[in-house]
Amino acid sequence: MVQDTVIIEEGPDSKRMKLDDEAKKLVQSVLVKKPGGESIINEYNRTKALKDETRRKMVNILAADMTEKNGGSPPRLVKEKYARGIVALFPYLSDPYSKNGFEHYYDGESGTGYLAWRIKTIQRNLAKERRGSFEGQVSYAERGSGGPTVARHSKFTPEIVLSEDECKEAIAFMNHSADEDAIKKKMKLTFDYRRKMVLDPMQSSDLLTIFPRFKDIKGLIEQDFVLMFGEGVSGKLLEKWTTAFKKKVIQQCKTSCKQRFTGTFASSRISS
Repeated sequence: MVQDTVIIEEGPDSKRMKLDDEAKKLVQSVLVKKPGGESIINEYNRTKALKDETRRKMVNILAADMTEKNGGSPPRLVKEKYARGIVALFPYLSDPYSKNGFEHYYDGESGTGYLAWRIKTIQRNLAKERRGSFEGQVSYAERGSGGPTVARHSKFTPEIVLSEDECKEAIAFMNHSADEDAIKKKMKLTFDYRRKMVLDPMQSSDLLTIFPRFKDIKGLIEQDFVLMFGEGVSGKLLEKWTTAFKKKVIQQCKTSCKQRFTGTFASSRISS
């Protein structure tokens, strides 16, 4: 007699529960083993929340563990697993407005989130150690003859000066918010942080990754320009844009793209 074998495939919910459980156990085991980790768990159990200072401590512990086990550039799936584990272990830390609930800790599509930023900080610190000395942002800018990397004093004086962690929290808010007015206010508050990125050769190429709302909200570039140079200069630029600057900017872009393509092509020929 031949018996039929029934194969039951895992459904999406079952797979998600399995991923959540594995990620939860991972994060829990890390926090239990690391100094200060149990106090984080205890605080959440008492209050169903984490203070900003405690959350930063948790992110630092998990990012350090991630880089210790996976090197300085952990794969996307690894970062997603740690982020998933955080909200699986601490459900009240989940973001109800995001797709998976953990994107504010790591968003694989944009490469942003608390864990991603902490890992970038670790990477920068390692790079500084390898070089032995770090060229300061201003000294680097002073070598240029013009352009965005020249150190200038902006016309903008913020009412509130944010710490680096507060800037990152504002960035996380902007990347997941649909409130354009609130985003513009946060962009003003993070202007100095963004300016330092422009002056730092290690961070300048990441500007649109960290601040992607430049690409979908009109007026943010103009707002930064006004904050940097003031309304007067901004008005003069608009007046002379068509007659004096437009053709030059387009030509410069074409030249830069051509040089970059030529350099990439030459490198590929050499390596092959």
